[in-house]
Amino acid sequence: MAKGLFTQGIVVLLRQSVTIQEVAATIDEFYPSDAIEASEDWTFLGPAVLMDMDEDGSGKIVVDIVDQPWPDSMGTSENESEQDEKILAAWGLGNFGPHAFPGSLERACEQSWVWEGGKTLGNTAPAFIRIRSSYVLGQDDDTPILPEGYEPFDELALVTEIAAAITELPQAICYFNPNGEVLRDLQTLNESFEYAEENDFPPLDLWSNVRLFRLENDWATMDTVGNAQLDLLDVEACFHAESYDFTEVEQFLRLVTCFLEESEEAIENGDSMEGPGDVIWKVWQLEDSIVSPPRPVLRCLPQDGREVPPQYAIADLAGLSSEQPSGAPESGPESDSGSEA
Repeated sequence: MAKGLFTQGIVVLLRQSVTIQEVAATIDEFYPSDAIEASEDWTFLGPAVLMDMDEDGSGKIVVDIVDQPWPDSMGTSENESEQDEKILAAWGLGNFGPHAFPGSLERACEQSWVWEGGKTLGNTAPAFIRIRSSYVLGQDDDTPILPEGYEPFDELALVTEIAAAITELPQAICYFNPNGEVLRDLQTLNESFEYAEENDFPPLDLWSNVRLFRLENDWATMDTVGNAQLDLLDVEACFHAESYDFTEVEQFLRLVTCFLEESEEAIENGDSMEGPGDVIWKVWQLEDSIVSPPRPVLRCLPQDGREVPPQYAIADLAGLSSEQPSGAPESGPESDSGSEA
């Protein structure tokens, strides 16, 4: 999916529901509007407040309460009901995040390396709060989805700040970014903010997760998920698992993301850079990733003399894949790394 009616979307999972007045009091510094009644369709809008995203008021942030568990299947279950059809349609419109994909919460739990509690969270929250941004709410039909000079970084930072404030509610379980498949409790959320501020580094770990999956033949892949929120490609590294330090690979993926954000020159297929293990790594842009969610990625392969399994190899320097992988890796995710980038 792509950005549309909503351009960013972050969630706070709740152990029990709250009133919109309680939410408004928590985010008072962002000047929320008076309460807005819920629509008949909960997938679109629960009890809500609005806030201006910019001085001219053209961009809006809507915060609403949903008294339903997070619909992790996004209505794609095998036995679709009328409710599933409603959720599926809402997902297609970006109501649960413009880049959310079915199973995002399940994968976020499996790959919750920074907050250990996330691994046992499951889909147990009975309610959640959405924080979504939009440039077309209340505007004319011909209003562009994205304004001229659109900057996703500042927009996502503001949505994140509001979500962090809401996470201080006693009813809040955790911060959940479904687009980046990230889970954080209040403590690790604040630690990430402090780390970013102290190191003059964007809080990428709150926006995109770095995941580890074991592949066949002692190979592994690590990838980012969620860079699309910043209009950037996700990055995946495919490598022999016993030959590289996972923390070094994680840091490498973050550095490549920063390069994509800051560089005025595009990365070309076959470009190389020094990476983990003091090895030269080459990169190619591919239309599909090794692991869900399906999305375009930059695939990084070490030039260490090892023969790359054919399903992950690149056919030539033009960036064509010799065989696009189908399905998930044979083995489930596991990691020795819990470090932050």
